[in-house]
Amino acid sequence: MKIKYGLPGVFCSLLVLSSTVTADDFPYAKSGFYLGGQTGASEFKSACRDMSIKCEEDDEVYGGFAGYRFNDYFAIESGYHELGEATSWYMVGNNAKKSEVSVEGYDLSVLVGLPLSDRWMAYVRGGGFYYDANLVEGGDVFQYQSYSSDGWTETAGAGLVFRANEHLQARLQYEYFNEFGDDWGRQPDVQAVTFGLLWQFGHVDKPEPVAAAPVAAPAPAPAPVPPATKPVNVVTEFAFDSAVLETPEALDNLITDLNANKDLQVELLVTGYADGAGPAEYNMNLSKKRAQVVHDYLVNKGIASSRITVNWKGETEAAGDYPNREDRKVVVQTELPK
Repeated sequence: MKIKYGLPGVFCSLLVLSSTVTADDFPYAKSGFYLGGQTGASEFKSACRDMSIKCEEDDEVYGGFAGYRFNDYFAIESGYHELGEATSWYMVGNNAKKSEVSVEGYDLSVLVGLPLSDRWMAYVRGGGFYYDANLVEGGDVFQYQSYSSDGWTETAGAGLVFRANEHLQARLQYEYFNEFGDDWGRQPDVQAVTFGLLWQFGHVDKPEPVAAAPVAAPAPAPAPVPPATKPVNVVTEFAFDSAVLETPEALDNLITDLNANKDLQVELLVTGYADGAGPAEYNMNLSKKRAQVVHDYLVNKGIASSRITVNWKGETEAAGDYPNREDRKVVVQTELPK
């Protein structure tokens, strides 16, 4: 992969991507430590000798990084970067001699962010890069000679982050590493475009779900004093990631009891739940679908919709962030004669 346009081209790409960003109501970890890795392509500049007959300055790049995010606007990051190598051949007499330059090292950078929405963020970065560069020359009739150089140089870049869920993020980044190899007679630099994944640790502030307002019961007509009642909870479980009502037996028993006491027009509260596996927003919608399925089943069996209040709570009362059969349920709360 050849990087043809450098930093201006990357900035244009980021502007195109950011123009498609829309606002999201999405909770995510706003601060804390993070870890990640990245891979991509690098391009060396001025790494080949002036008299080269062939020059290969493109290579692969990979690395890992760790950092601490203070808020949406500021973070500190350090990482290891393997920037690849550049290879050239030049003539010495009638023979071709090979020259190979490779660079790796560690950086310490400051990242300044620009939030575009709850899911998207652009950023710029800058700092120092401690490099370990090696130059190897030789081949064929020539004895191999090795030279090394290390020290600090400058690095700068820009990128775009997408938050896939509350903690997992993906980022596209351009980074420039300034000149190195002061004692070689030429001072190459490197630019790289990488794609990375990172895990952002930290607390997530989740909004409380808004429960549906209960339907006010109409004023009852004068009637005999109703019999004493007792609270009843009927639990119906669902399969993983499903809103299909497969075991309605408990609901059928409840409907039989309600039809046997038609003079007792009790209210029913139907509440849907989900386990903690997957995004919270998805689980909230899934619990709503489950509650609506039970509501529709009761109505189809002759229970008036006006007597039923539907509620859903997502994963807010789940045992943990993992699949749990007991959390995938709908609870119907009502009263029956003692």
